[in-house]
Parts: sequence; structure tokens; C-alpha cells
Amino acid sequence: MLIAVGSTNITKIDPVKEVFAKHFKNVVVQGVKVDSGVDDQPMSDDEMYQGALTRAKVALGKVKMGEFGVGIEGGLHKRSYGWFEHSLVVIVDRKGKVGVGVSGGLVLPDKVIERIQGGENLEQAIDHIFGTKKIGEGIGMFGLMTRGVVTRTSGVAHGVAFALAPFLHPQVYV
Repeated sequence: MLIAVGSTNITKIDPVKEVFAKHFKNVVVQGVKVDSGVDDQPMSDDEMYQGALTRAKVALGKVKMGEFGVGIEGGLHKRSYGWFEHSLVVIVDRKGKVGVGVSGGLVLPDKVIERIQGGENLEQAIDHIFGTKKIGEGIGMFGLMTRGVVTRTSGVAHGVAFALAPFLHPQVYV
């Protein structure tokens, strides 16, 4: 089974491979460079959804033998209790069926939000404040903030698992 992921970032590819392999045999995951069509730093769930949906559809279109396309878009959403950061995952198949899931997340500190509102994206803000380099390609902000308990990869895996649910239970997701 060939799965197309709308990213070449290993922290997005690995959780897709991990989750699909729990349910299907001979899983091959191909990362594809695509444009999300949304801002570099999405600031709402709707923007994250649009970016993830675009990534999933474009990736599936580029991988002709792919059975599923997966789009993963991290971003922020203003809640009553602060700016909440998480990843949103969209899975599409060739018939147009869509599954949506999200990772866990956390409220970002004001220091991070101030840098983002000043024009940086989350990775740039975290790298600046904590002295890291390209944190989003490693343990991610989740890994940094939880001291490795939840990494970017493990957090994204939950979103992938949740987005896959409609394909595992088609009798109730009609």
C-alpha cells in the first residue's frame, strides 16, 4: 500500500508509516514536497484544515499509485485560555473520502506568541528563545516543552490515528 504525505519532513512521514503499518500490510510512505496554500504560520483551525487538506490532495495527485494522501499542518488557534498549538491531520482517498484528526497540544507562553505576532513562525520563535536549530525537524516544540515525553513525531501519530478512523470504520462514517 502506497501512502503519499504532503511533506518531506521525517517527523511527519514516520508517524504516518507507524500508524498505517498497524492496520495495513506492506505500507510504503512517500513524502512529496507540496505547497499548503496557507500562511507559513497558520493562526486558526480553519487555516490548518485548509493547509492539511491541500497537502493531502496535492500529494495524492503527485503519487499516481498512492491509495491515500496525508496532509499535516501545525498551527495555532486562539482560545479563551490562550494561544493553543497543535497539528491537524487530513487523510483523503481516491474516492474523495476525508478523515480529520488532531494531535494533542498546549498553550504557548506569551514570549513565543509575541515573537510570532512580530512575524516569526513557531520554529523560528522557539529556536530564538531556546537556542535550538530547526526544532521542527527534530523533537519539535512538543518534545522541547515536555522534555521528551511527547515529541513532534509521537504527537502527530495521534492525529494520524484519529484521521484514519473513518477508513477503519466505514460502516459508521458514511
